[in-house]
Amino acid sequence: MEAAKTILALGNNLMYTASIRDVAAPLGGILITAESIVELKDKLDTAHPTLLIIDLSAATPGWKDLVAEAKRRGVYVIAFGPHVQEELRKEAEEAGCDKVFVNSKFKLELPNLLPTYLK
Repeated sequence: MEAAKTILALGNNLMYTASIRDVAAPLGGILITAESIVELKDKLDTAHPTLLIIDLSAATPGWKDLVAEAKRRGVYVIAFGPHVQEELRKEAEEAGCDKVFVNSKFKLELPNLLPTYLK
């Protein structure tokens, strides 16, 4: 049996976490969520994820350092946020996120994204 791929996500928006879980499960992916940067860092240390997804609406100070740490470990990072927060999405790109989306585009692209990162 193939090992499960772990997705670690920052955020507690049930609409997004349910969508991620629904797409990941048939691919053998397991979603672990965190509601704070501290919790996310702890889970990054223990879960050894393949992919980190950051809801920029839930991001608090320290999220950029977490992106950098995930990238050092070879973890892919995707971020998404409201279309009105263009500056925050730009910060996510500058912080090293592999992909950054507006919320609506993220949800539409999810079925195409996860197979790429969970292979």
